[in-house]
Amino acid sequence: MTLENNDELFHTPEKVLKLTRNEALYIDDSLTVMLDAADGGMMFSAMRPLVASANVPAPLDLIEKIAVAVLFTMDDNNAGTLAEVNLNDGDLLSLRELCQSYVKIDDEPVGYNLKRKIYMALYGNEYNRGRQLDDVLGAFTPDRKSIPHPSGSNLEDEDFTNL
Repeated sequence: MTLENNDELFHTPEKVLKLTRNEALYIDDSLTVMLDAADGGMMFSAMRPLVASANVPAPLDLIEKIAVAVLFTMDDNNAGTLAEVNLNDGDLLSLRELCQSYVKIDDEPVGYNLKRKIYMALYGNEYNRGRQLDDVLGAFTPDRKSIPHPSGSNLEDEDFTNL
């Protein structure tokens, strides 16, 4: 993927990701602020050193969106209400990088739930259209054995290889 394509990911229409408190906290704990190189090159550095815990460098606007989600879910007035975060495809792919499907917090499968939500936001429409198409085509795809043949004709005797 070229740098231009990467840049386009951050200018896509935003999609809503609904986060629980544990999901918002997990994301917040896994992000670190990304700082651009002074000369505008492709190099970046992070506020925290990147270590085996897989902190993902993120632009400040993504950190701010997640911070608001954390504050929203911690507010007693919003107890149990999911925080709605508007994210573009680039943000969603960045969050995908930090999700570990096995992570659980307070018996909530946070990693699995986040992967599912992120992939549904990114690819859910295409996936659902594909399933609908499969359902429609499955209803019309003939089974060779169910096609009526002229009397006296046997399906096994017919040679379809030259068609």
